[in-house]
Amino acid sequence: MNRSERLGDKWKIWSERLTGWMTPKAVALILVVSYAVSLIPLLWIGWYNYPSADDYSIGSNCRQEWVASHNLFSVIWKGIERAAEDWMDWMGYFTSNYLMAVPPNVFGERFYVLTTWIMLGMLSFSTIYLFHAIFVKLFQADPYVSLSAALLVLFASVQCMCPAGRVEAFYWYSGAANYILVHSMSLFFYGLLISAVFDRGKKRVWDVAAACFLGFLTGGGNQMTALNVAVVLLASAGMILWQKGWKKNKVLWIPMACFYIGFLLNVAAPGNWVRAEGADGMNPVKAVLVSFYECLDRMMGEWTTWPVIVIMIALAALVWHMAGQISFDFPCPLLAVAFGFCLASAMATPPVFAVGNMEAGRLQALAFLMYVLVLALCVGYVTGWAKKRQSAGSGSSGGGRRFSPEGRYCLLGCAALLVFGTVLVVVPEPHYYTFSSAMTDIRNGSAKAYGKALEKRAELYHSGLEGVIEVEPLPSQPVLLYFSDIKEDVHDWENEGLCRFYGLEGVVVKEKK
Repeated sequence: MNRSERLGDKWKIWSERLTGWMTPKAVALILVVSYAVSLIPLLWIGWYNYPSADDYSIGSNCRQEWVASHNLFSVIWKGIERAAEDWMDWMGYFTSNYLMAVPPNVFGERFYVLTTWIMLGMLSFSTIYLFHAIFVKLFQADPYVSLSAALLVLFASVQCMCPAGRVEAFYWYSGAANYILVHSMSLFFYGLLISAVFDRGKKRVWDVAAACFLGFLTGGGNQMTALNVAVVLLASAGMILWQKGWKKNKVLWIPMACFYIGFLLNVAAPGNWVRAEGADGMNPVKAVLVSFYECLDRMMGEWTTWPVIVIMIALAALVWHMAGQISFDFPCPLLAVAFGFCLASAMATPPVFAVGNMEAGRLQALAFLMYVLVLALCVGYVTGWAKKRQSAGSGSSGGGRRFSPEGRYCLLGCAALLVFGTVLVVVPEPHYYTFSSAMTDIRNGSAKAYGKALEKRAELYHSGLEGVIEVEPLPSQPVLLYFSDIKEDVHDWENEGLCRFYGLEGVVVKEKK
């Protein structure tokens, strides 16, 4: 054995010691811990979170019902009544109307802390469930690879979210309930449809029943999500019919019908026409073209940051490993990517059509979540196609329970680059990530001062004072927590909404000296 061969053997030994521990299970465990730790600052700062704007005005009916009766069922019914009124007089998304009518602060200001837990919990579990349905039930792949892929997508979705959308996605209940909760419901809905095809017996009955319920509610949710789901289901039905698989997949027709019933009730609501009066929208053709531009410029240009790219490379390494173990051939990758581009673009169509833009933070947050999900699925699909072509050329599937050496080094390199890059960027840009933004607001004291000020205001609202109550201006506006505040004008809509919520005569912010 010559010297080069001995060096090669030594390198293999050291390489195995360095990366040999990287099994799918070990990688999944590390990602679970990393993701959970990254959420701690987000949940911590949520302790200082208080309601604002629509949390008071839309939640006032249920709040007054709770104060009068302390009956949970009466509150639920009052929320249904409010949703029905809004369906007739303001907006057709009856599911969102109900969710916004019953914010946590109805039962007390401190219950508002649950907002962040609810949004992050629903988004996390729905994403993990959907990936499990796709990877494990559809492709029969390793569940640990499925979990790892879902966690990578979640890290990109939550921690790399566009700054404009973070407050309204995770800390302002009225915006998050309308968009993030309904988006999460749609992911559960997709997962249940896939599960219904592959499960048997009582599990299938549960899948279909749950899919019918969630499908109807998703159809009645915000129109960005509802339109997206309508497009996906229509495309899926077309593929099933084209492949003459309608008998095999007949279990899907009832949940699909339930969704479209909810969707039709949503778009045909009388309230839509009321709200549309005076809106500065676009004609349908222009709205579609502008939506494609939004996807190219805002989503692909502005939101595809370097951490998102690194995460997608790591995801590709996982799918490369998975594709060697499954029989699916990933046909027509260009068609799949084109459909993904149209799907991401469609997120912008409803707001562009209705109001001419998608500048609101909650709209950007929802579009970002959908873009990251579609990007991940497209990257995974193209990677799977490439793996199948490579395997066909080499005559070997390349599958196995362990990652290949190249795959292990790719994952390790992505992790090292992400850690090193993060250390570099958070120093000059402390609000670069969602978790770093939370840590910054906690460390500099702005979150605590904000929470204390709103706590004192709440004490005044409950004090029984008569007349117009004057409150001090907020001492700080934390980047992650602050959405809006009442004004110095007693007749401002936010001031009047807060008065209806607490049963006050009037409230104003003192003039700044």
